[in-house]
Amino acid sequence: MKVLKNIELVDLAVRYKDCLILGDLHLGFEESLRKEGILLPRSQFKKIISRLDKIVDKTKPKKIIINGDIKDEFGRISDQEWSDILTFIDHYSEKAELIFIKGNHDAILSIVAKKKNINVKERIEIDDISIIHGDKLFKDLKKTIIMSHEHPAISFKERHDEKFKCFLVGKYKSHDLLVLPSFNPLIEGSDVTKEQFLSPYLKNIENFTIYVVQDKIYNFGKVKEI
Repeated sequence: MKVLKNIELVDLAVRYKDCLILGDLHLGFEESLRKEGILLPRSQFKKIISRLDKIVDKTKPKKIIINGDIKDEFGRISDQEWSDILTFIDHYSEKAELIFIKGNHDAILSIVAKKKNINVKERIEIDDISIIHGDKLFKDLKKTIIMSHEHPAISFKERHDEKFKCFLVGKYKSHDLLVLPSFNPLIEGSDVTKEQFLSPYLKNIENFTIYVVQDKIYNFGKVKEI
């Protein structure tokens, strides 16, 4: 499904020309949960790779851009993060140029990334598009902004105990703004109709359009209409 100018929603990612963009992998999330006493099998990495492989096979990008929060823990790099990040880099560097954008969980990501000669960038620009994580403000952004960070999702009265990942498309000042859902299957996200966002780019989203991700992409209209 195409939105904005030549930007296509593909499952939990977006494609622009030869670039595939996704965010919030939160690799190592199971180990973070284990430290909180929540025990889960470490199966999410395989699910992430399987889902992303299908998208890559379909879109055949020359560049794969991970828009922040590649890892999960804030102040350290867990054993699982070391293993998953290095394996991820090895796997996708063979398929396309791999680019990491720094998220708020990625303060020390470069320690791992430099082992594979991957630079961690604050932001990148492609044509008239700025790709940023979304946790802090930048000046001189392009006409269109693609961000992640907030893990948008939505629930409905009929199924209030279940959330569905979604994209948000709207405006930030004079910019077009697209918000990516989390790519990690364990992170359902923040309900766009109920929860307050932390990003400075999302102060008022009532006129944003919701695109829900299921077996395909569904346009659910404006936030204020839900």
